[in-house]
Amino acid sequence: MVTPQPLERVRVLVTGGSGFLGQHLVRALIPFGAEVIVLMRDPEASGWMQALNREPERAGRFSVLHGDLLDEEAVVRAAAGAQIVFHLAGRGGGGGSFRAFTDANVTGTCNVLTACAAHSVARLIFISTAAVYGNGAQLPLDESYPPRGSSIYAASKIAAEALVAAYVATGAWAVTLRPSNIYGPDQMTETVVTTLLTQLGATDEIVLRALHPVRDYIYVQDAVDALLAAALRPDLPPGRTLNISSGAGWSVRQLAEAAITAVQRTEPNRSVRVRPVDRPASAPVDYLVCDNTAARAALGWMPRVDLVDGLQASYAARIGRA
Repeated sequence: MVTPQPLERVRVLVTGGSGFLGQHLVRALIPFGAEVIVLMRDPEASGWMQALNREPERAGRFSVLHGDLLDEEAVVRAAAGAQIVFHLAGRGGGGGSFRAFTDANVTGTCNVLTACAAHSVARLIFISTAAVYGNGAQLPLDESYPPRGSSIYAASKIAAEALVAAYVATGAWAVTLRPSNIYGPDQMTETVVTTLLTQLGATDEIVLRALHPVRDYIYVQDAVDALLAAALRPDLPPGRTLNISSGAGWSVRQLAEAAITAVQRTEPNRSVRVRPVDRPASAPVDYLVCDNTAARAALGWMPRVDLVDGLQASYAARIGRA
C-alpha cells in the first residue's frame, strides 16, 4: 500500500469519481490531505458521497462538481487549479454504439486533455484497459504487445491512448495505466465476479455459460494503490504505459471454485456446486493475462490481495458482514 504523504492544499480532480474504481480512489485520497474534486455527470449518482460525508474522518474533505465530460467548457472549469488529474470517466465494456463509445472515451478524453493543457496540470493519470490487447498469446502480455482489441470499447480506448501519447509529445506529463479485471466490495456493474457473488448470495448452485476463458483479476485496493503510486512517484517519467494486473491467469471455472472457497470461509456450512449450461457460450477473448513486471519496477508497487481473500471481502460486503 502507498504510504500517505503530505498533499495538503493540492487540488486533485477525479473524473468518474462516482464509479466503482473512482469511489475507492476518492476514499483513499482523502487521508493524503488533498483537496479532492469529483466531476460527475449525474447528480443522482452522488448518494455514496452523502454516506462518505457521514464519516467523521472524511466529512467535508471533498467536493462535487456536476458536469458532462462532453462539455469542454465544464471540464476546463473543473480542472482549474488542479495539480493532479485522474481520468477514470468513460463508457465501459458491453453493449453500445460506435458513437456512444467514441463520445465517452475519445471525445471525453480529448476534453480532459484540453483542460489539462489549459491549466498546465502537473500530472495526468489516464485509466485505459487491458482489453486493448484483444485475444492474447498463451502467456502474460507485457506492454510491448501491440494493441489489437476488436471490440468497439477496446477500439475507443486505443484511440484515447493515442491522444494521451500526443499530449505527452507536447511536453506535458501523463501516464496510461491498463488495469485488468478489477473487482471488490461495492461493485455494481455486471461482471463475471459480480454474477458469481450474486448467485452465491441467493442459491447453492452456480450456473455459468462459459467456463474456459482465462483472465487475471486485480483487487480494487491494489488498483487504487497503483493509481496513487503513479501520482506520487517522483521519478516516474511521462509517457509510460503500464499494466496494472495480478499477472496470474484464472479460468472462469477456477474463479468459481475460488469464490466458493471464499464463501465457505464466511459461511462454513455452505455446500455449493457449479453447473455448466448445456450449450456453453463462446467468448470473444479466450485468454488475456497481463504481465505486471514494468509496473512493479516503475511504481514500486505490487498487488497484495490474493484472489480468494479479495472474493471473501467482496462477498462479505455484499451480504452485510464486512
